[in-house]
This record gives sequence, C-alpha cells and structure tokens, in this order.
Amino acid sequence: MMIGIPIMRGRVAPVLNWCSRTMIFPVHPEGGSAQELWMPELSPSERLQLLREHGVQTLICGALSLDLQNCAVGLGLKVIPGVAGDIEEVIKAYRQKCLDQPEFWLPGCRGSRRYRQGLWSENCLVRTKNPGGEAIMARGGTGSGGGQGGSSGGRCRGGGAGAGKGASNSCICPACGAKTPHERGIPCMQVNCPQCGKPMVRE
Repeated sequence: MMIGIPIMRGRVAPVLNWCSRTMIFPVHPEGGSAQELWMPELSPSERLQLLREHGVQTLICGALSLDLQNCAVGLGLKVIPGVAGDIEEVIKAYRQKCLDQPEFWLPGCRGSRRYRQGLWSENCLVRTKNPGGEAIMARGGTGSGGGQGGSSGGRCRGGGAGAGKGASNSCICPACGAKTPHERGIPCMQVNCPQCGKPMVRE
C-alpha cells in the first residue's frame, strides 16, 4: 500500500490538476524507499490511473477539481485534499496520525478537520478557475487508510515547514513556477500568470 503526494519545489503542489510530479511513499517507513513519478505527457486522469497501477491507495493533495476527485474515488483512491507543507513533514505527520494540525492546511481552508469512522471531514473555501473555466477547489473527499492521518490526541512532532510564519508577499504559478509580488486586497487566485496565463496561488 502506497501514498501519493503531488509535489512542487519540495512541497505539496497547491493544485493537483496542474501537477505532473508525484512522490510515492510506503505507508510505513520500513516498507521501502520513496520514488518520484514524472508524468508531463499524461492528462490528470491518466496520472491518477498510473498512480493506482503503482500501488497508490491514498492521495494527499492540495486543491483539485470535483471531476478529478470523482475520478480518483472511482479508481479506488482515498483522497485527503486541502493539504499544504513540506513533503517530508507532511508524510511524517500522516504516519504519526496528526495531519489535521493547522500548519498543514492549504491557505484559504478553515474550520476543523478530523477523521470520523475513517472519513475525512473538512471545511475548505479554496476556489478558482483554470483558463477553460473549470472550477478548482479543495473539497472534502473520502479517505481512510485505517484512520491514518487523523488526530492522535496530541500535537504533531516536527510541525510543517513555515508553521507559525506569516504569509508570503508573492503569488506563484502552480503550473510553471513564475512569481509576482502580491498586491494587498487582490487574491492571488484572481491574478493570471504573466508567463502561461493560469491563475496563481499564494506562495
């Protein structure tokens, strides 16, 4: 059983639909080493299919479209959306059953997150649109994995990178990595990338 996490610059990619790189980890550290899949030539749904073929059963990600979430569930993937942070810290928190800590929330998400009888529950308000007009959001998804990632009743050891720090003053493109200064009062999601035209996200 493996865990898949889409990555961008060593962190959880903010939008699954536009990410072509995914790290795969065994559920338990002793289960083997991590590996990276780079899939630029595949569509988002084809990437999910390939992850499933590599034994991935749980997908930890940032925002994703409803269509892609439904595709993942249809393939038997358990989705934990709305997650942000350094990859190593995120997988550590998942294994320690404390991924529900605020330092791992995708910016724009709010409200409590928890497992109830193996199901992930959250309230997340991230919303934008890609150039084709499709809604992209971090939604509550299905997820179990034996309750992995839920609250363990204590604080997570080794909190996520950037925990307790203020938000960055830059917007970054989840597709090409281009950055622009953040303008106060204007959400990054309403700013198009100057290089590729896709909506940007807060760094």
